[in-house]
Amino acid sequence: MQYFPITDKDQKEMMEAIGISSMEALFNVIPGEYRLKNLLNLPDALSELELSQHIEKIASLNLNESTSTSFIGEISYRHYIPAIVRSLAFLPQFYTAYTPYQPEVSQGTLTGMDLTNASMYDGASAAAEAMIMICQHKKKSKVLMSSLIHPAVSSVLKAYALNKDIEIITISSDEGSLSLQELKEYAKDDVALVIFQTPNVFGIIEDVQPIAEIASLQNIALCAVILEPLSLGILKPPGLYGVDVTVGEAQSFGIPASCGGPGVGFFSCKKEYIRKIPGRIVGKTTDDEGRTAFVMTLRAREQDIRREKATSNICTNHALCALQATIYLSALGEQGLRILAEQNILKSHIAMEALQDVPGITIPYKKPFFNEFLVQLSKPTDYVRKALQDKNILVSNSMLQSFYPYLHNPLIINLTELNTQQDIDMLTQTMKEVLS
Repeated sequence: MQYFPITDKDQKEMMEAIGISSMEALFNVIPGEYRLKNLLNLPDALSELELSQHIEKIASLNLNESTSTSFIGEISYRHYIPAIVRSLAFLPQFYTAYTPYQPEVSQGTLTGMDLTNASMYDGASAAAEAMIMICQHKKKSKVLMSSLIHPAVSSVLKAYALNKDIEIITISSDEGSLSLQELKEYAKDDVALVIFQTPNVFGIIEDVQPIAEIASLQNIALCAVILEPLSLGILKPPGLYGVDVTVGEAQSFGIPASCGGPGVGFFSCKKEYIRKIPGRIVGKTTDDEGRTAFVMTLRAREQDIRREKATSNICTNHALCALQATIYLSALGEQGLRILAEQNILKSHIAMEALQDVPGITIPYKKPFFNEFLVQLSKPTDYVRKALQDKNILVSNSMLQSFYPYLHNPLIINLTELNTQQDIDMLTQTMKEVLS
């Protein structure tokens, strides 16, 4: 939001319009014992110019893209955003919109699913909503969850499950991938859902086919979580494996990383779940004059029916983010998305090959990955991260060590189309110096 101060005259006109004579009258409805008795301890007011200069001075203390080289990934990714995204999305008719009753273009074609709703709050809540929907649909309360789902997402799943009396059984890993042997042991007919992430928290692309086969033998639904959707520009979409629900975070599609938020969740599923899917469904029809029209359909939001019957509590959504993702995908097109995905794969693999020759770095799992990979260091991760930061190189502030104690000084390295060969050379040389 831009900074728009008001004058005393503006304030007086507004008070007259609502029929009060003082600002104090606005707060008469609050009982006196709950009112603040003293003035807030705030500094003197600044002019617009002074305030702008003050904020810029504070912001200049941060490391940013112009002063640093970033290899941060894991759950929020740094991609180039074409100028057309901001130019269109920030038009007044879009930028000031409330709940998105206007339709968004479906991103369901990327996932290979039958339908996609008009977005969720974020990837983590989308995963939790998928879990609840499947459990209610199958009338079962047991879920098998991969241990290789990012901790920020798995913690949300556990929180939702606790309040819905859903039992989550965590399936361990096997050499950086979901353990198929353990999955077979727990995949019984009392399980509603198997939920996994690909590429997983270590950046490894899961082999979906055997996971789907194990789940289908017991008539268990399957949910794929995708936090780097750019991977769908080149990988086989989950829907072609028979996955029931595909959810995730679409931040990579034209939305700045912005210190971790906001993002936009996507939710795609098979047609059989259409009446239970959370969020909004937009239908296409024609009006009386034969013109194409889009309408909200199959609505089961809490504003429209009894709260206990609702499948969605989404009101004011991250609609602007969903719109930015739509414009981004439209601008790139199918071929552009694939070319971008290929660049991400190429650059990350060049970096991995360079780093694996650095003394003090080991690659624990040499399996197919997309644009990020796991390394283990001979020195503490926090020490290495700080040393890199002193050289204006930024890497993830990871939660891996606390959630995966069997890893030895882990660090995720991420590369996108924004990284250059010069960046890779600088990272490699600096790692040699830091670890020597």
